[in-house]
Amino acid sequence: MTMPSYPRVSPPVPPAPVKRGGKRAIVIFLVAANIVVFGAIGVVWWAANQVSSSVSTIPSTDLSLDAVDPGEPRTFLLVGSDSRENLEDLTNFGYAGGQRSDVLILMQVLPEAGRMQLLSIPRDLRIEYGGQVGRINARFANGAGDLVGALTDETGLPIHHYLEVEFSGFAGIIDAIGGIRLTFPYPARDLSSGLEVGAGTQVLDGFTALSYARSRKYQELRDGEWVSVDANDIGRTRRQQDVLLAILTQVDRPTSISGFQNLLDALGGFVSVDSAFDAEEIVQLAWSMRGISGSDVESMTLPVQIFEENGTSYVVRIEPDASNVIDAFANGDPMTVDRDSRIQVQNGNGIPGSASAVAEALSGAGFEVVGTLDSVRSDYQVTEVVAGAANLALAQAVVDALGYGEVIVGRTPAGVEVVVIVGADAPTG
Repeated sequence: MTMPSYPRVSPPVPPAPVKRGGKRAIVIFLVAANIVVFGAIGVVWWAANQVSSSVSTIPSTDLSLDAVDPGEPRTFLLVGSDSRENLEDLTNFGYAGGQRSDVLILMQVLPEAGRMQLLSIPRDLRIEYGGQVGRINARFANGAGDLVGALTDETGLPIHHYLEVEFSGFAGIIDAIGGIRLTFPYPARDLSSGLEVGAGTQVLDGFTALSYARSRKYQELRDGEWVSVDANDIGRTRRQQDVLLAILTQVDRPTSISGFQNLLDALGGFVSVDSAFDAEEIVQLAWSMRGISGSDVESMTLPVQIFEENGTSYVVRIEPDASNVIDAFANGDPMTVDRDSRIQVQNGNGIPGSASAVAEALSGAGFEVVGTLDSVRSDYQVTEVVAGAANLALAQAVVDALGYGEVIVGRTPAGVEVVVIVGADAPTG
């Protein structure tokens, strides 16, 4: 069954002690929108200037960025650099001179709509630029300006701002916000990246989250055997989206000047932005996006497939899906590719019949439920609706239909888009 588009609504507030009201989704994608917590405009300006002075800047003139008027939609190129310069322990990351772009995400902020869109570009995307054929991430070796030019040429999308995060800072930021929650259908590992997690909802520290985002040899323990799952660049792009969405939707805003400063300290040594992203624009974005929540963030990976040419492995665009997604992003429209939506319901509260009751309710609401089973845990207090980054809108629709629960970013079993883990907040009787 192909589900229709769902209206965006504010998610319901689950019972205590779960805290959701302090979530925000932008700030120099962690900080800017949160500075409004300080209230007084003078303090807000101080905070914005602290952000500007804490992170490194790259001259905008070196990046060929497009200009944008105040209040208009703007697109940031978020780059995760694989530089190992500030990593003390390289055991699971390996030595690599120089740097390449390991994560490439176009983030469009739509201030009037109070929404944000994320379009992930696989690092191995085959492009032709400057008379050369190669992977998109290789352009980073020639400088950020070359990467911006290549991506603009490939997509036709304007890029207004640039934000770069090093590997070492990626882990530090996650530790600074107290970790992130992700849900796993099976125990998972990657012997190369150092990933090792159990099944169910886990709180990942910076190292573990980085190991998950970098995994290219991802395995799950199924029926007593380790099985490779999405162990390729396309799968890794999805995992990077999962981590980014978890950061953006789970970070608590600072409640004090000292807490704000601690977050800045985590950002300062590892984040670079273009020089045009100044304090004035940070304040403008912070105010216009102050009410954003996870349901206002849409995410999609550019549709691609694996392709080999002259012994080199790439990914190439799937058409017309890729062009349709790019066009939707350009217009600020929902980025959707038709697909069947299947939901699995798990009993996570230990009450007999809970999963069956929820499955019946969802089926009655028009969703396709493909099975029920017991969760690996039975102590869930709040119902978790788990989905990957590309299916968060569907997960939110499930929460809306149930009237309780919360959306959690995580992996789902093959052939399932959303997993509902029924908690103690589910109605009984």
